[in-house]
Parts: sequence; structure tokens; C-alpha cells
Amino acid sequence: MDFICACLLVFFWYVRPQDIFSVIGGVSVVKYAMYVGIIATVRRAGGFSRAILWAVPMDWLITAYCLWIIYATADHTAAFKEVFTYFSFHMVTALALNSWAKIEKYLNLWLGCLAVLALLAVSTHWDFELVAGSAELIRDFHDRLTLNTWVFRNPNALGHGVVTLIPAAIAWWVMAGGKNKMLGIALIALAVHCVLLTESKGAFLAGAGGLTMLFLFKRPVWLQLVLLALVYAVGLAALKSLPRMDTMSKDDEGIQGRMIVWQQGKFSMESTVTGAGLKTFQGYVSVRNGKLHRTVYIQIATHGSYVRHGADLGYMGLLLFAGVFYGGVRVLLVAQSVPDSEAMRVQRTLYALIATTVFSSWVVDRAYHMDFFLLSGLMSAFHRRFLPGNKGREEDSGETEALAGPESKPLLLPATAGGAPPDEKRSEMPAGTRRQDTENEEVADEDTPDQFGAIKLNWSRVGLVDMMIMYVIMEVLIYFWELFSTDFVVF
Repeated sequence: MDFICACLLVFFWYVRPQDIFSVIGGVSVVKYAMYVGIIATVRRAGGFSRAILWAVPMDWLITAYCLWIIYATADHTAAFKEVFTYFSFHMVTALALNSWAKIEKYLNLWLGCLAVLALLAVSTHWDFELVAGSAELIRDFHDRLTLNTWVFRNPNALGHGVVTLIPAAIAWWVMAGGKNKMLGIALIALAVHCVLLTESKGAFLAGAGGLTMLFLFKRPVWLQLVLLALVYAVGLAALKSLPRMDTMSKDDEGIQGRMIVWQQGKFSMESTVTGAGLKTFQGYVSVRNGKLHRTVYIQIATHGSYVRHGADLGYMGLLLFAGVFYGGVRVLLVAQSVPDSEAMRVQRTLYALIATTVFSSWVVDRAYHMDFFLLSGLMSAFHRRFLPGNKGREEDSGETEALAGPESKPLLLPATAGGAPPDEKRSEMPAGTRRQDTENEEVADEDTPDQFGAIKLNWSRVGLVDMMIMYVIMEVLIYFWELFSTDFVVF
């Protein structure tokens, strides 16, 4: 049941039937799915204890992030109620995906929901509107594609939501090959069509960044350098040919507004230790009305998740938000998997998802959105499959056998020369010899891949070095924040 609830959370976030069908429009389906998921998690078949809540570094990073939100917000009670929701999204996902089979199904659902989102959006462009009110919104945004749901009501939000499908589908279906390769290509074409119709410059940049990081992932250094040179020589020229990309300058009104609100956000971060508080910062632009002889202040969006976190939660909030991304990237870089295995396929797809989200967070405000916590929970679930107690063990045997296939079945121990199994022969040995053999087998098993190709993941806690790296990342983010706020970079 907990797995079903985890899947429903993804479905309700991206497809959003509660925004499409009026019959369930007033029902808090996400809240009820989360409550059922919490109950199912506590009553899970494998038992529940507080220790399993903090099994990997990602769990600790999310906990620190949530606790800081409560501390940095003046109304601690209201902040706790909201933060409990965030933490629940993470933990229900992390604990529900307790097998490689479930992780695979979850990723299929995640990418499928993104494809449905793209289809719902482009249906209006194809003259059969699936979501009422979308055509009117498109006219309001000067023929830029958008969707009349709460999360994707403007072209930038829609573009950044769908663009993650492109690198992720390449990693999940195309690079993996097999019978679903053509399906992946079709869904990528749909996503590209949708993103182009949004004309979102930020989505174009995020997609380019995600694709670049995907093709650099686990490649030899020399090949990474060659790919980076190609991106610089060819990729930038290709980006300039996309819609509206020729207006990337300080003279563009949209960029001017972003520069203003980023300067205001930096002032909010610098003025207090804790920032303005959870969802408190609000940017604005002043417009002089000559007829009324007065100045009107118009609220504008923050246009950046990093800026939002710095303005709302101060330096520490920005550090912890970026630290969650760092934790996910480190897990995926450190994890050792057999090439072309199921574990590597999952690993590569997660890297595509998180890399695209990292770039999107620069130019669109996705702060405190559910998909951030679902993604962190997915990273935690991936890490947990490498833990000594979980490696090679699947809790759902039926799903495991169906997923593994004939080539992934566990290897059987060979019989000895005398015909007896190794365990029986070991029982005839002296105690000291048996103990030494057991220790040698444990050492060997550390580097032995399981039937899904997972070998090992040597990162068990957030240490001082991790904190130092997170601090450096925060300083890099602030450097580019200041750069984009004062002299917008044009390529």
C-alpha cells in the first residue's frame, strides 16, 4: 500500500486530475494519499523503527533542511505543519521503494506522467483541448504554450516540468536499448515539441545542461573534454537558434525584472541570519504612473529556487538546499554498478533527473515543490539498495524474478570435489579455519555485484569534508547570483 501511495503522489503532482475534473476539484487528494502512505509506512510488512528513517546521508540532509526551515520561520507551529508534509513526501518514497523492481516501476511512472503532461499541453495546440481553459491562457501569454493546472499555469513552469523528460528518457530507454527504445524516442519527440512551443529560454538552458551532464556521466576524462569542446562549439550555436533565444540581453524586460528581484533577494539574505522566513519573501518592481502621479509596486516572481531559498531562509537555508543536490550527485557518482546493468540504468536516469533539476533551479522558482522531495526520496531509496543488509535482497520476490530475467538470477555455489556443498565441508573444518574463511568471503562479497549489477556505495555519513564542499558550492552559487544580478551574462 505504501508503494501505491508513493506512485499516486507522483501522478497527482504531474498529471493533476484534481485540477482537470471538477468532481474531485475540492478534494485534497495529495493530502489523503500522503496520510495513507504514512499509515502504510508505519505498518509496513518489514516492521518500522525510527532507525530506518535515517539510514543514508540523504535522509540526514533532508532532516537538517526541514529543521532549519522551522527554525528560520517566525511562526514555528505553522512551519512545522508544512515541513512535516515535506519530510513525509521524502520518507514515504524512500521506504516504499524497497526493491529494484519498485524503483523501476516508479521511474516508468514518473517519466510516463511527464509524457502525459506534455500530451495534455500540446493537445490545445493540436486543436483538441484536453484541459479546459488552456487556450485562453495561451492567448494571454502571446501564443506560448501553457496548461491550465495549478503547477503549470505559465509557459516557464510547463517548460521546466516537461524538459526533464528529454535527458531522463534518453537515459532510461534509448541508452538502455531493448524493445522500448522506439517508445522512448517517441516520448522524447513529444517532449521536445512541447518545450519548443513554450518558448521558455530557461527550459532550453536547463535541458541543454541536463543533456550535457548525462553524456559526461561516468565517461573517461579525455572523452569528457572532447564532449565539452563540442558543446561549446556547436551546442551554444544551436541554443541561439531556438525561439526567443536571440533576446538574451539586459534590454529584455523579463531579464530586467529577474535582475531586480535577485538583488532584492540578496538583500533579504544579507539583512538577517535566517532570511525572511518560509514563503515570506516577495519581490516587486516599482512603476511610476504619470496620470495618478504616484508609484505603483507590482509583485513579481522570484525566478529562481536558489534565490528563493537564500531570501527566505538565509545563508544556511541556501547551503542546505544546495546540499541536498550535492548529496544526490555524490551518491550517483560514488555508486559502483556493472555497466549496462539494471542498477546502472537507474543510476544514469537519476543523474539525468537531478542534473536537469539543478539547472532549472537557477531560472525558475520551484522551491518547496513536491517533486524536490519525491526526487530526494528516490535518491535515498537508490542508496538503500547498496546497504549491506539490502544488497542482493528483494522484498517482493515475484516482482524481482520478473525483472531479473534468466541472466540475473543469483549464482549457485558450486559443489566441492567431494560432492558436498561448501557449507557441509566447512562444518568439518576447525573453528579457526571456518572463521577465517567467513571473513575472506565477507571481504570478497563487498565487491561482488548482486543480480541487478549493484556493487558498492562507499558513503555512509555526512562528514566535515562534505560540509566544506557544500559551503564552497554555496559560495559559487552566491558568486553567480551576484553576477547575474548586476551584469547579466550573455553567450
